Amino acid sequence: MMRTIFLFLVLLQATGCYAQKKVRLQQLSIEDGLSQNTINTIFQDSRGFMWFGTQNGLNRYDGVTFTTYKNLASDSNSISSSDVYAAYEDADKITWFGTRSGLSRFNRDANNFSNYDFYEGGQYAMRPAWCIAGSSNNEYLWIGASGGLFRFSRVTKKFNHYRINDSIQNANSVRALCQDKKGRLWVGTSIGELMQFDETQGTFTLLNISTRSRGKEYNAITCILQDNEGDIWIGKEDGVLVRFEDAHGIFQEYTALKNKYPVRAMLDDKEGNLWIGTDKGGTFLLNKRTGLFTPLGERQENGTDVVLSFYHDVKGDMWLGTYHGGAYLFDKTDTAFTHLQPYHEIRNSDESNSVLAIYEDRNGLWMGTDGGGLIRKEKGTTHYYKKAGSNSIAGNTILCLAERAGELYIGTYANGLSVFTPSTGRFTTYDQSNGLSDNSVWSMYVDGDAIWIGTNKGGLNLFDVKSKKFRHFTNTLKDERTISSNTIRSIFRDSRNKLWIGTVSGLNAFNQEDSTFTSFYHHEGENSISNNNVLCVYEDAEKSLWMGTHGGGINRYDYRTGMFTDYQEEDGLAGNIVYGILEDVQGNLWLSTNKGISRLDVRKKEFTNFDMRAGLTSAEFNTGASFKNKEGRMFFGNIQGATSFLPHHIRQNTFVPPVVITDVFLFNKPVPIGPQSPLQRAIGETAEITLDHTQSVFSLRFAALNFTHSDKNSYAYQLEPFDKEWIYAGHINSATYTNLDPGTYTFKVKASNNDGVWNESATTLTIVIKPPFWKTWWFNALVIVFIALVLYGAYRFKVSSIRKQKEILASLVDQRTAEIEEKNKLLLETQMKHAELIHQKLNDELEARSKELTNYALLIIQKNRLLDELKTKLKEVIRHPGSSNLRDFRNLVQMINYNFSPEKEWKEFSANFNRVHGGFSETLKAKFPDLTSNDLRLCALYRISIPSRDIAEAMGISSTSVKMARYRLRKKLGLSPEEDISKFLNTLG
Repeated sequence: MMRTIFLFLVLLQATGCYAQKKVRLQQLSIEDGLSQNTINTIFQDSRGFMWFGTQNGLNRYDGVTFTTYKNLASDSNSISSSDVYAAYEDADKITWFGTRSGLSRFNRDANNFSNYDFYEGGQYAMRPAWCIAGSSNNEYLWIGASGGLFRFSRVTKKFNHYRINDSIQNANSVRALCQDKKGRLWVGTSIGELMQFDETQGTFTLLNISTRSRGKEYNAITCILQDNEGDIWIGKEDGVLVRFEDAHGIFQEYTALKNKYPVRAMLDDKEGNLWIGTDKGGTFLLNKRTGLFTPLGERQENGTDVVLSFYHDVKGDMWLGTYHGGAYLFDKTDTAFTHLQPYHEIRNSDESNSVLAIYEDRNGLWMGTDGGGLIRKEKGTTHYYKKAGSNSIAGNTILCLAERAGELYIGTYANGLSVFTPSTGRFTTYDQSNGLSDNSVWSMYVDGDAIWIGTNKGGLNLFDVKSKKFRHFTNTLKDERTISSNTIRSIFRDSRNKLWIGTVSGLNAFNQEDSTFTSFYHHEGENSISNNNVLCVYEDAEKSLWMGTHGGGINRYDYRTGMFTDYQEEDGLAGNIVYGILEDVQGNLWLSTNKGISRLDVRKKEFTNFDMRAGLTSAEFNTGASFKNKEGRMFFGNIQGATSFLPHHIRQNTFVPPVVITDVFLFNKPVPIGPQSPLQRAIGETAEITLDHTQSVFSLRFAALNFTHSDKNSYAYQLEPFDKEWIYAGHINSATYTNLDPGTYTFKVKASNNDGVWNESATTLTIVIKPPFWKTWWFNALVIVFIALVLYGAYRFKVSSIRKQKEILASLVDQRTAEIEEKNKLLLETQMKHAELIHQKLNDELEARSKELTNYALLIIQKNRLLDELKTKLKEVIRHPGSSNLRDFRNLVQMINYNFSPEKEWKEFSANFNRVHGGFSETLKAKFPDLTSNDLRLCALYRISIPSRDIAEAMGISSTSVKMARYRLRKKLGLSPEEDISKFLNTLG
């Protein structure tokens, strides 16, 4: 997490003579996650991540966490060295780093590196790689290294090596490069030579600038920069800056830092200042128009005075990289608050920086302290007024201040009221000995020739300035018209001429006609004041009355309805103890609380809060210590001094931060990148991940790339369709989901910066959770195939059974035939007299057996044909499993029902009958066309001599119905009652 420190700066003056402005820097160090505190280079890539090259690793920062890349001897895809000096992003958004061991390319998809080096003459000539610049056509990279200048082709991955001078030691060491807008390549070396390189000729042209200090030592060129106007700036080891004015083709030296502070880094800002990082001198700002150098901070001895690198990010903030001090962020929106201290350093017990009262008059700014006396600051001079005898101030703890007719009224804690006359420098004191009801004076209000005084235990006092007499208003328990409490905290008269008194036990309105009080208390469940302890009362420009309470936030009183509306922490207020209220020209209310300062946009009912991370030296303020001067500057007293600011100088951070998903976790363990992993590419380059059902407990971490007080960035996320609405997570930058059902989800995340400016364009990630195998389509298909195979097996078993029955039947037929033949032989041996009869009987039996055999054969043929159709249908189901299986099985059942129905059996009987008695039905139908199908069936049954009872059962009718049918048949056939119908039918066909 980014920590905040104060560097005391003399960049600008603030609040006239009262204090100098302090520029505030936010620090990142090892304690926040940096791998090392020496920052050689700083860079922001096109995604918005910040990169810090250190002496012990490369660090990528997302505003929340650091990802560190170091060289690992066992991993060829790690960065070439942990000592990183330069960073550059090319036109294809590929990031390159210069290290102690050559050039490294960051592979964003794989989250690893490809490394390139140059080996020549038995040595690695490109080690270290100090600096990187791009080429005009974006085809090449220029690398300045210890062994000379190198051109690297991004296409062929090959190097061209250009040496400068082999006759002088270190003459080939290129420490600075700059490709200017005209395509010229500027080269600075370790021996202080500045050159331009001609790429077409491969030659260097030496430019005439001084290269030696005092004629002896070489002074390396440490940095080269082209500013916004097109001029070239050269920083040198001896502290000299050289400016090449391109319009005139001349060099100009700036020697203010010469032989004092070696120049280590330079950067141009949008305001036209040149930022200069030095060794032991910290940072200077050079006004290029006036040539004036301004130190950015007092010289420090802790490493922060050595600035090695700068970077101007997309938001417009400046980053500083230091030697041993980490990285610092300079955000101009953090510089609006000025801190005032009564004492520069607390040395004695009678000194205090806690400001309990503050007021400004023509004599200067007055601050009442908690035990440190009264302080006046005027034109750079500080005056201290402390208790020291009868003509001095009454006490050293000052609770309130007020002015009337050029005199300053001072309320003290336990020592009464003092009146200071500036013309004489004398103090007059009023206490309980001369009329004051209590010696602790907490609040005052000047009301013409009178002053209302609120005490700690003595109630309300009205002091007549002319008569020097006091009138007391105190609480009487039995009289509700008296003031609600004798402990007063605030007094205010509104535009309606109503005097309001805030006490520790209720709000009071004074009725001047009868000197009574109307009291307002908190009542649960009603639109009453939110808390009885009222610390301050204020009326805004719209004539609305506001009260700050001790624990109930701020209240607005509606004169028309007599009701209160409160705003508390849950509504966005910084803290529920509100000590002071002031209004700016835009109508916003500024509230000092126990947790910082809140700005309330009354129209929108929105709060903006400021705490120590926003530039305050203390978030705990004091009761009644608030004041606004004629210029609109506001003052709030706190336990460390006083905070002063012009409201219109408090600028909101309007930067809309990019939002990135930075990590994926399964069961709280990071997911690696690899072929067997859900992550095939880095999560920032991944649009979709797939998890199986056992990986349904996962977490996502994300970040808003706003680095100004990044711990105050806010987040909202939603997993569609699981989350029906956005989940606003506050400052929590992760989301966890457990036991999700299989399916496809879309994770969306959006974020705001520290001032609540949201990026409504959500970053998305598709998450697919695969179902278990028993819920997949292929498993269901296998189940269907299995069922079909079982049915097919049953079918095969049935076919085998029928085949066996067929074989048994054939054997039975053969046996019966043999028996018949044997009987025939026996009949031939019988007596001739019985031959005809026996022969007739045998023929009848043979005919019956033949009919039985025919019927069996016909039945078997029909069944075999049906089974073949079933086999064909089942094979079709096996070949095409699917959702229609049930329908196909139903069709098979219907086919079976149909084939084994009585109607089907009659058809088979007719077919078999006609085979044995061929032509009978046709002859009968031809002779007697009026015969119905049932008549024909009945005739067939009579022809084969079926008894009437069997006929009734076969046709599904009663015996009586058979008789009636036979009677009707006789009439259609024209037979008399005496004629035998069977014999008649056997004569036909």
